[in-house]
Amino acid sequence: MPPLLWLSAAFLAGVGLSAALHLSPLFWLAGTGTAVLLALLEDRISRRWRGWAALRRFLPLPVGVILAALLLGAWRWQAAQPLFTPRHLAFYNDNGKAELLGWISADPDRRENATLLTMQVNAIRLAGTNHTRAVQGAALLRLPPGGEWDYGQRVRVWGSPQTPPEDETFSYRAYLARRGIYTYLMYPAATPQSGQAGSSLLKAVYSLRSLAYQTLNRLYPQPEAALLSGILLGLERDLPAGLARAFQDTGTAHIIAISGFNMSVLSGLFLALFGRLLPRGWAAVCAALAVTFYTLLVGANPAVVRAALMSSLALFGRLIGRSSAGLTPLAFSAALMTAFNPWLPWDASFQLSFTATLGLILYAEPLQRGFEGWTAARFSPRLARQIARPVSEYFLFTLAAQVTTLPVVLAQFGRLSLSALAANPLILPVQPLVMQLSGLALIAGMLWLPAGQLLGWLTYPLTAYTIRMVEWLAGLPGGVLDFGAAGWGLAGGLYALLFGLTAVAHFQRRNSGRLAGVLRQVMKPSLVLGGLALLTVLVWQAALRRPDGNLHVILPHLPDGQAVLLRTPGGRQILLGSAARANTLAGTLGGETGLFQRRLDAAVLPFRRASLLEGLPAALERLPASSLYWAVEPPVSRTAARLNQTLTLTDTPQQRLAAGDRLQLDEGLVLTVLQSDGEKAALLIEYRDARLLMPNGFSPAALRAASPPVNGATLLLSSADLKETPPEAWRSLTPVLILLQSGQDEAERVISTARRGRVEWISDGHAVWLRGERP
Repeated sequence: MPPLLWLSAAFLAGVGLSAALHLSPLFWLAGTGTAVLLALLEDRISRRWRGWAALRRFLPLPVGVILAALLLGAWRWQAAQPLFTPRHLAFYNDNGKAELLGWISADPDRRENATLLTMQVNAIRLAGTNHTRAVQGAALLRLPPGGEWDYGQRVRVWGSPQTPPEDETFSYRAYLARRGIYTYLMYPAATPQSGQAGSSLLKAVYSLRSLAYQTLNRLYPQPEAALLSGILLGLERDLPAGLARAFQDTGTAHIIAISGFNMSVLSGLFLALFGRLLPRGWAAVCAALAVTFYTLLVGANPAVVRAALMSSLALFGRLIGRSSAGLTPLAFSAALMTAFNPWLPWDASFQLSFTATLGLILYAEPLQRGFEGWTAARFSPRLARQIARPVSEYFLFTLAAQVTTLPVVLAQFGRLSLSALAANPLILPVQPLVMQLSGLALIAGMLWLPAGQLLGWLTYPLTAYTIRMVEWLAGLPGGVLDFGAAGWGLAGGLYALLFGLTAVAHFQRRNSGRLAGVLRQVMKPSLVLGGLALLTVLVWQAALRRPDGNLHVILPHLPDGQAVLLRTPGGRQILLGSAARANTLAGTLGGETGLFQRRLDAAVLPFRRASLLEGLPAALERLPASSLYWAVEPPVSRTAARLNQTLTLTDTPQQRLAAGDRLQLDEGLVLTVLQSDGEKAALLIEYRDARLLMPNGFSPAALRAASPPVNGATLLLSSADLKETPPEAWRSLTPVLILLQSGQDEAERVISTARRGRVEWISDGHAVWLRGERP
């Protein structure tokens, strides 16, 4: 075994040993000094003790050097344990209110229900005192969503510093400690201050990341834009909860996160690009610098840093003719990262990334050789190679990674995805093209938006295919097994069994060189057919959304909202209502509007309840509206302030509609505000002879007195409509049909989105027909 592998493994073992024993740093430091002395005297010891000499011949390094690496790792862990003094921020946790002064030390994490700020605190003033004390330490602030926050901005905060919480299932305290954060504030009062701090380079990088994120949302609809934000920028915050769960259930969440797979593709692209312009050595250096810059751009989390280190080692390994896909670079990168952050081995993403790479190193090549031998015995050598390569890359390599990550998955999450073996071969082949084409579209779009849109059209079918395939596989029964709290005892037993069987079987590990490209060279006719397939998808994407002279009212199933999308006979797209979760609402709207229409024609709000409007600001930021109409009194709230801010940024005018006002949506299509009490409004949509009524909380008795009359209309009822009035009572309005955007059961002439999923109400102005996602 190479000496560097021994040193790296010893250092990592020392970190684990120290975490178990909790001895003083001085003890480990003294031990390290003793081990160094032992290494210096080893020749004398070997001449006197034959057993020591035999041990020395077995090891590639002096025993004292290996012991020094072990004890140094132990010292590094113990030295990193926090010791809170009055000069440390965490010393004042759980002691009431305080004023904190500092600056935002990381890119703000903007989520649909909150904004998380990492604050580097320089001073604190306790409540009831006038004395400001200098302190050091980082705090995580949980603020309401929205707000103008940037890296480097100085802030003043008034709130209650707390120790981060933990429970039986998850320790937020340990999670934040791995990031060097020991203080947590829930919804404090935060005020921007004048002045800047931090790195000018990081500020520029985060600004570029923000511009790239905004460009992606202008190029692609949701949820495709959310997926590409994760793949290209490391921003996974926009994925609807259901879609994120589908990726987890199918074992394909690694596609969203920046991983070794992504870095391998990117480093290859960078090397090919710089190799055309520079000598080989300088090309590798520039490619490594580009990988480093990209690592900073996407946030530099542990899995990304490990992937970047491995990719950089691979680049320089090519220069000296050495493979970098072995155990030594993996162990060295892990030890190097742990030296900087000793908490890292306890991070779930790092564990998954490390064990997946370990599986590829240990088992990918033997599995491939075995399958090639099996095919060679049955087919011609050329055909056997053609079969073995794609099967290895898209199935066997996935199997190799899953074998070694299985114990970690069971210990951390207690769940096992059975559908992953089918999902990865179906999805992975298109991912290099998704990364390359969407990356080019993003760069082009940042320079000139129409160029980016043109390239984005080529990527959209592949991205949409990825999402639809994941959703379909996640919907299959029996795809996920829940084991509950499996624990690390079971994980250790599984690893012992796995590596024991590996040793017994005498698998030959070989450094296999560079990671093979996922997409192999294919025949020219296949490229033509692939291009035609992409063009067909784009044509159908546009054709299915072309105006057909009918009114389409699309009812998604939104348990936390009341939102309807109108597609008018002339092709205009109008949103009625909103939902609480921005990712769900934006993903639903993006899936309906498609690739070629990146703006709503209008949005009409028939209620002012803050909980229902919560998701609208972020959704309209990703898919702006040309105009917004309030059918109620615009509220004065924090959510409304965020909405106004979004409308200002997107140049969206606002207009107030009163009871009795009529809005011409298209030729022959009119929206009337039947009733409005300032809090809610009943809407009537009329297209020639067809009518659809949205009561939005008004009772049948109130609507019977409205003008124009509503009898005989299709009723669209929400959960709020059904709280006071059951579906049977609504039959007094003699509706032709009742549509429930809620969880109610169906009855005669009653259709529920909870039962049917997405429901589409279609009318040519006379007849009405329905399309349901499920029969």
